[in-house]
Amino acid sequence: MQIPIRIRLSISYFAIFSVAGILLCFASYLMARRSLYTAMDHEFDERIDDVHDFFAAHDLANDVSRARAEVTAEFDLKDEGKWLQIQDDQSRWIYRARRMMITPHDLPPASALPPQGTIFTFGADGKRIRTLRRTFTLNGRTFVVETGSTLTKTDQTLLLYRHGLLLISPVILLMAGLAGHWMSRNALSPVAAIAREAQRIHDGNLQTRLPLLHTHDELAHLSRTLNEMLERIESGMRSVRDFTAYASHELRTPLALIRTEAELALQKERSTADYRDAIAIIGAEAQRMSSLLDSLLFLARADAGAERVQIGAVDARQICLETMEKLGPAFQRAKIRCEAGLPADDMIVLADPLYLQRLLMIVLENAAKYTEAGGLVQLILERSGDCACFEVADTGIGIPENDRAHIFERFRRGSNARQTNVHGSGLGLALAAWIAESHHTTIQVKSVTGFGSSFSWTLSLAPEQQDRHSPVDAGPHAGQLSVV
Repeated sequence: MQIPIRIRLSISYFAIFSVAGILLCFASYLMARRSLYTAMDHEFDERIDDVHDFFAAHDLANDVSRARAEVTAEFDLKDEGKWLQIQDDQSRWIYRARRMMITPHDLPPASALPPQGTIFTFGADGKRIRTLRRTFTLNGRTFVVETGSTLTKTDQTLLLYRHGLLLISPVILLMAGLAGHWMSRNALSPVAAIAREAQRIHDGNLQTRLPLLHTHDELAHLSRTLNEMLERIESGMRSVRDFTAYASHELRTPLALIRTEAELALQKERSTADYRDAIAIIGAEAQRMSSLLDSLLFLARADAGAERVQIGAVDARQICLETMEKLGPAFQRAKIRCEAGLPADDMIVLADPLYLQRLLMIVLENAAKYTEAGGLVQLILERSGDCACFEVADTGIGIPENDRAHIFERFRRGSNARQTNVHGSGLGLALAAWIAESHHTTIQVKSVTGFGSSFSWTLSLAPEQQDRHSPVDAGPHAGQLSVV
């Protein structure tokens, strides 16, 4: 069974605080024990210094017999027979306290002791004795001194301290549990707030956002990430709704016209010419619906990642010529003059030939659609460094400035375009933008309302083409083709 994260956090914090408390108690005990022993050793050191001072004051270094008498008289009364014994460098005893005689033991030679002395512990009469053995030199003579004291009081003090630590251990564990619970609750409270707010969000209020945290930690990053995800979801849902609404609107008009024409044609007997006109209208609207459905399916496949662009080396000049040839009759019917400024030689670019031609056709058809009869549409292909620059310019109605940032959105048309009688779904430039993006480029737009527009983009030249200077550098209209 999976334990809830709050309980796991509480247990983790409890374990951490408990271990920290136990380690702190253990460390404090060791420090107290070390402090007591250090103070005791310091007292021993001072006592040995007193012996040295006594020897120096009475000039006892060279007279063993007098030293024995003087030291015995002094320290038997002064230290009341404390743990003390003194030996010279010839292993002769100068003084041995009565208590030292309980457990007599020899002192090591002076040469075996370090300058700071050494600590020695032994048992006597059921007690533990701690002593310091150290040497001092006076008038060329070296003496070994051992002095100490019982550890009874020190052990009792440490025992009381241990009992005190054991008594407060339950308090430490209780405080560790409360602190662990409090910290886990505080740590998870932002998560709970995010979860509560997330439960309120559904497809009807996607504009709601999770609370922003200003802690600059992982939870704040999680909140920002989820809000960014909600923005993408909201944008996607809005796009789907708008897409459905616009598609329904665009399909409703041709369907209504088809239905109206069919009903009118069936109301009564009509002439062959009337039937032909009705069928022509129905065919035109069906063609419009077919074009719209093709665009919708293309965008749907593009959104699903089903459309794949196959980048390869293609001749951009040849594709421009083929596109102009296909659109020539349409320009002639619209009485629009079209000029193509192409290089004299081949211009090999990295692109998908089918998609590049579709991009050109979309932009050229869009230019012709909003250019009045007698106007001009130009297709220019020229080299710019290691890139090929495509430009389609027209003398049409232009694009209002406030609409230029939105013309590549789906089902968006300029405000002046909607005022014309030209049919359009607002999907062409969206398709063009997707094709350009798939070729790692963007379409740049320049326009002056009432005077025309210019759409341009660049594609990388093939590596072998980059090392060659094309005659196109001499002028943009080196191989001009005009269609009237």
